[in-house]
Amino acid sequence: MKVIYKRILTGLVLLSLVAGSYYLLVAKLPVEQLTAEQISAKYQYKSSFSNFDIADKLKASREFTFTAYDGEKVFGQIMLPSIKQKKYPVLIGIHAMGRSYPRWFKGSLKGRPTVTNVNKITERALKKGYAVIAIDARFHGKRKVEDKSLRKIWNNLHYFGNKTDYENMILKTVIDNRTLLDWIETQDYLDAADISVAGYSMGGQASLILAAVDTRIVDVIAVVPPFVGNTVAAISPYNLAHKIDDGRVLFIYGEKDDVASLEENKMVFNAISTKDKELLGYNSEHILPENYVNAIAAWLR
Repeated sequence: MKVIYKRILTGLVLLSLVAGSYYLLVAKLPVEQLTAEQISAKYQYKSSFSNFDIADKLKASREFTFTAYDGEKVFGQIMLPSIKQKKYPVLIGIHAMGRSYPRWFKGSLKGRPTVTNVNKITERALKKGYAVIAIDARFHGKRKVEDKSLRKIWNNLHYFGNKTDYENMILKTVIDNRTLLDWIETQDYLDAADISVAGYSMGGQASLILAAVDTRIVDVIAVVPPFVGNTVAAISPYNLAHKIDDGRVLFIYGEKDDVASLEENKMVFNAISTKDKELLGYNSEHILPENYVNAIAAWLR
């Protein structure tokens, strides 16, 4: 019996050594030392959009497509409020990882509820006169890629030391939203001088980055953004937060969230330069109680 236990113990030790070696040699991503200027340069693009096609132009809710800077087809939707205005302020919504743009407009999708309640943000924004616009992030919704599932992208990042697709998912989604800003500027009925962005989780991460690299964003609502370190420095909001030096920021977090600790959330918040900012916490995990929407509705102009 002692021999069996000894063999088991030896096997476990060897397995631990192999696992540790694998993590150090393969899975562990190196820390990047990038300046804010080097990171910002990654978000530069040729300012243009093409093949913009919007359906049902006379309807308040319309779906659209356009071609992104790199030839990718982008899918999205715009909804106008019932309040008639000469120009509508704009709220851009950026969805969470694993979601898609319809979540900003529907309480459920394919029989599954919108647990992030971002559709209720849209409802409240419409009542305040905002036009609400959202597009699919890279690798999401109608832009899914067959051999690049989100599970595979996540596993590559955490277990195989390959961050390429995860980094591109955030980086190129931000650039797609910059292209969306280009289109907004061409629309007489949209107020290009009054554009806000709101995002949940991954969307909160992208919203902070978008505001940092594009001064056309006036106000930012970042809801439970994940904390991202310097192993993927180019998509870490912390590295660019100081560039948000104007406008307003509402930063909402869950006190029991497992994607960002209280200290990490405060670190990103404190790095934001603008003085007109608010940090709001809820006694919850990553999925916030529905009443967080009330705080956003009160905060919107």
